[in-house]
Amino acid sequence: MKKTRRGFIGLVLAPALATPFALVPSAASAAPRRTAHTTTKTIDADGVTGITATAYDSLFSGGNAAQGVAALIAAGAVKINDAAVPTVTGNCEYSADRLDINGGSGLWKNADGTWSYNVHILLQGSNESYAAAVLDFVNAVTLMRGISYRLTLTDGVVTAIDATVKDAAFVNKVSKGRDFTTFTIVEHGDGSTDKPNPSTISFPNTNVVGRPQNQNMVLYWKDAEGWHLERAADKSAVLDVSVGSSGNWTESVNGASFTDSRLTLQYSEPWNRPTQPFRAMYWMGENDVRATQWFATAGVTVGFSRGVDARPALAAAVTKAKNALDTVAVSGAGDGSDVAEGTMWVTQAYRDIFARAVADAQAELDAHGATNDEYEGALYRLAQAYGGQTGDRFSWLENTYFGSGDDYGFGTPFDTGYNGTGFWTFAQAHLGTDTAH
Repeated sequence: MKKTRRGFIGLVLAPALATPFALVPSAASAAPRRTAHTTTKTIDADGVTGITATAYDSLFSGGNAAQGVAALIAAGAVKINDAAVPTVTGNCEYSADRLDINGGSGLWKNADGTWSYNVHILLQGSNESYAAAVLDFVNAVTLMRGISYRLTLTDGVVTAIDATVKDAAFVNKVSKGRDFTTFTIVEHGDGSTDKPNPSTISFPNTNVVGRPQNQNMVLYWKDAEGWHLERAADKSAVLDVSVGSSGNWTESVNGASFTDSRLTLQYSEPWNRPTQPFRAMYWMGENDVRATQWFATAGVTVGFSRGVDARPALAAAVTKAKNALDTVAVSGAGDGSDVAEGTMWVTQAYRDIFARAVADAQAELDAHGATNDEYEGALYRLAQAYGGQTGDRFSWLENTYFGSGDDYGFGTPFDTGYNGTGFWTFAQAHLGTDTAH
């Protein structure tokens, strides 16, 4: 009987106990919460499209890249070399009202309350509002061809931006210690003469990659972990310059065009900036120049170096320059009136200046212990003094001999035969590509 009652009771209670479970679901049976999907996207800066461009609108909340980046800056979610772009004044990396990058100014507040930014000189803005300056600054960083920057996306929408700004430079001295390696980096000139202005920086050995040696090009930067340095990738190359009938010239590497980076500072010693060796080649009439081509991220070129061929190239350039000194007509009167009709000429002052440039190059050849990059520097300066057949001698970046600097006491105008529209270069006078009368 007991068995029967227990069984009966069990049969009666079972449905009763089931009723609450049917009406009130347990926590275990609740629908699972949706997990946000986070991914990262790496973008190689191309020098054309910055992160605020409409091309990136679809990646930002609200469908507007510029507004999206501004919102991320305000949220402290945009970092350059591990330092958050300031959301308010006084929230910068090194001091109040500024954000420095790799030891140089990047974003700063002016005395009048406006803001300015500077990314490798080439990308800059002045006297802007804070909101405009920080947005333009971040966009400029993402325009630096040669770097890659990372986007963090949550459910397909950008929630953070991280970029590392690197500098490219040439090494001319290495001193290795137990914990640190000190590199002397020839990175820029003084802004008016493009003369070397080396920086000596000690890098923790754990932050040095690729076993960089003297005469290598390197990439270096500073972040929250300190200074980092890596050897740039390299390969052998043959450089050529072709000049069209209109005087325009085109450079090529191994018979093809190349992409240069924006990582070499504007005031870098010009012979290892990406496009400058071609100027020296063009001015001195060189071609088929063997060199080492140096690369950064995404295969863009940070510079060239001639290596052991630098000294022979300088010797050939000195020989050509001395021939020019011996053959170019000099107008003692200074106006060409004492020079035969149809003859190009230079003033005595201009000849004296060019003679000094030749003497400097010869002294570099004769020096003991000169490095290959020093030979290249001398070659470039001599080529710059010689000038081009089509009248071009320098841009405002390259004024070692003939710009506002006082190296040779020579500024504008150039004391050579004048045709009413422009002054001759020494090369024109030497090669007789036009007439002075």
